[in-house]
Amino acid sequence: MSKRKIIIDTDPGIDDTYAIVAALTYQNFDVLGITVVAGNVNLDNCVSNALGIVNLMDADCLVYPGAPTSLKKLDTFTTYDQETSVHGAGGLGDVTLTPDLSKRSETHAVDFILETVRENPGEIELITLGPLTNIALAIQKDRETMKKVKKIWSMGGGVRYGNRTAVAEFNYWADPEAVQEVYELGEDIEINMVGLDVTQQTRVSLEDLFFLETECGELGALLSEMSNFYKKTYWDSLRITGVVVHDLVAVMLAIDPDLSGEDDVYTGANLKVECEGLCRGQTVVQLQPNGIYEDDSPANANVYMGINNEAFRKTFMELCFPEVYPMYKKYIL
Repeated sequence: MSKRKIIIDTDPGIDDTYAIVAALTYQNFDVLGITVVAGNVNLDNCVSNALGIVNLMDADCLVYPGAPTSLKKLDTFTTYDQETSVHGAGGLGDVTLTPDLSKRSETHAVDFILETVRENPGEIELITLGPLTNIALAIQKDRETMKKVKKIWSMGGGVRYGNRTAVAEFNYWADPEAVQEVYELGEDIEINMVGLDVTQQTRVSLEDLFFLETECGELGALLSEMSNFYKKTYWDSLRITGVVVHDLVAVMLAIDPDLSGEDDVYTGANLKVECEGLCRGQTVVQLQPNGIYEDDSPANANVYMGINNEAFRKTFMELCFPEVYPMYKKYIL
């Protein structure tokens, strides 16, 4: 069976690191490249972190720097007004990875996406883990080519609540104009929204983090160490023990959509995003198709709303740490 052709668009990020590790480990993914956007931290730090993850995993793919800021701010060359309290100043908590500079491409992320889709029409799946700026720029540059993307898995948005504001999730808040651009393409291609409603049903527990640290070798210890910063943030802000690794959920669902039940996924939903004012970044999602609301909004999204948390944890650990998975299953699950 041929491997699925994947481009990861990311702003690493602690949870991005977990997600990229899983994607690079999964044998049925052929990760053709990692494109980078500013988001959790500035673009330079995000690129350095991506190069560090590629080095850590000894991955055979390049890193492509992309947009340093949102669509609205590109003309002024101003960066996101980031607060780095969630992921730390460098983006990976108190961990610094050694970047493999030989894996940095001089090709812009947008050009790489378009070139790759042209060469592989109907085969490329995009997994987006940060603001959607790079994807929107690719659509603006060549919409017809982007209609040949097979599907998009997007970690972002929320139906019921936000985490950057009361109503807006961070990735979609950072560039709502890009969200609007991307979901307009959803009438032509499959877009799967993996938002806060589903990600916050998952948890990497304190027991999981202890097991990663003690039994999962250098990689597990590193993931656990960078999560120390993350778990303090979750406790201080939400009184949650353990960590919610949002971006990992998007990758795991791309790997195995059956982690969500049939009733957990709303297919053919309509998504709009607010781009101005108090509710900037809010996703307004019509889950039920036609007949309920007065407007005849087009289907442009599949929206994930639920997941089996135990199956999610089990699948991640079995994928990334198969040698010690029997011990994990016996003592932690």
